[in-house]
Amino acid sequence: MFLNILEGLTIDEIVIYLRKSRKDLEFGKDEPMEVTLKRHEEILQNFAIRTFGNKIPENQIFREVVSGDTIADRPIIQKVLSLIEEPNIKAVLCLEVERLARGNTIDQGIIVQSFEYSNTLIITPQKTFNLQDEYDKSFFEDGLHQARKYLEYTKRILSRGRQTSVSEGKFVGSVTPYGYDKEKLVKDKGFKLVINEEEARVVKMIFEKACEGTGTQNIANYLNSIGIKPRKNNCWSYSTIRDILKNDVYYGMIRWNRRKTERTLINGAIYKSRPTHKEYLLVEGLHDPIVSKETFDRAQLVMKNKNATNTVRNDLTVHNPLMGLVCCSFCGRKMQRRNYRSGHIDGLICPRPHCEQIGSHLYLVEKKIIESLKVILNEYNNMILNYFDDKEETISEKYNENNINIIKNEIAKRKKQLNKAYDLLEQDIYDTITFVERSNSLKLSIKKLEKELEKYIKPAKKAKIDKIKSAIPNISKVIDSYSDELNAEQKNNLLKSIISEISYTKIKKGRGHEDDFSLKMQIKL
Repeated sequence: MFLNILEGLTIDEIVIYLRKSRKDLEFGKDEPMEVTLKRHEEILQNFAIRTFGNKIPENQIFREVVSGDTIADRPIIQKVLSLIEEPNIKAVLCLEVERLARGNTIDQGIIVQSFEYSNTLIITPQKTFNLQDEYDKSFFEDGLHQARKYLEYTKRILSRGRQTSVSEGKFVGSVTPYGYDKEKLVKDKGFKLVINEEEARVVKMIFEKACEGTGTQNIANYLNSIGIKPRKNNCWSYSTIRDILKNDVYYGMIRWNRRKTERTLINGAIYKSRPTHKEYLLVEGLHDPIVSKETFDRAQLVMKNKNATNTVRNDLTVHNPLMGLVCCSFCGRKMQRRNYRSGHIDGLICPRPHCEQIGSHLYLVEKKIIESLKVILNEYNNMILNYFDDKEETISEKYNENNINIIKNEIAKRKKQLNKAYDLLEQDIYDTITFVERSNSLKLSIKKLEKELEKYIKPAKKAKIDKIKSAIPNISKVIDSYSDELNAEQKNNLLKSIISEISYTKIKKGRGHEDDFSLKMQIKL
């Protein structure tokens, strides 16, 4: 049966999916991600050569290099699941079934449904699964369930081990704090932090300036001005300086679970957050401190007093009509209003230090938003005018994504058969009469399928048209109501009633380029 399932498959119809799992760590293979994936790839390529006679091409190999238990955290598996919807992909080759899904029951269901409805095979060196076969499906689901139980057990064991290591003063993180490297313990398992002298000098400077009363933003500006850079970014930010000043590791401590990930359910969706907890594990580390406890406490006291003496604004009135709407297309941060006290016109800028995004006058961005809304309104009206609603044909039809995928796959098969018929004619295997009969039959079948497909697609288009119809009056209201007579908060509420987000891009500055920027708007439908 194994050979029958794979019969007719070609290399071009197979993709490889690679991912390192916790099982690799359990067996002592504490090796880099690239090494593990390369070793797995060799196993699968050797299998492909033995089974199909050739290797899988590089452009059909997908490597998951991020860590995550859910599909939402793994962009490569999302890409593979999207790819198997295409009729030209017939199988996914992986080392084990648990490489595909190790998340919760919902994620496992998504994997099963995707492969079942797309009629895509799952090939492993041990077994090939066809999820349209009830026995294969049951065996596959059992495998995913066992993999999930194994994952939960492994996570508990690893968590208990990490907590024990932390209580012994060892470092268990993957990224060391700025100012430290890590080294393997000689007579014990685990790692400890060791001082990076070059970075440690910067850390000492940060604490010295903080103790003198210098603010975090000014410390960041000073480091940027003298050309000192952090590890990953090109410039320092106040938040990075603040995190260093608040990190207990610099006076010789190790902390654990201070920013533990929490999951909450909001409107049916799971959201992750990492709030700061007041109660967390704090123990003396095996590493040497960079600053003394007295210096650390002095920095905390100065920061606390500085925050307490800062004036608190009593005026909480909204001054930015675009508050929370416009995002920087370069870094993704929300653009902010800049109030120039010297009498200059208010601007809209990206708050990230040294971001390459160029700001604009606030009123020019407002103006272009209204102009863009007018263009969108005109496009929507044209769509309505040019849309023909054949109610008799669609009134009893219901949009069904699975049916659409099935019909598309059938159309692709027929077209492939038609191309093969042309090849057989050129090879003189088909005579003219046989070819005409065969090609006409296939063309007629394709037309019928395309007509059937239209029945399912039209309701989806109609649903979008209905949403556009309901949005048109709201867009018209915003365009007609938006004026200087409204205050910033009223303008903001008006725009947020129809716009989800605006992406802002400007790459030219100087005179003549004041309004030379682009906006991409997401309209609420």
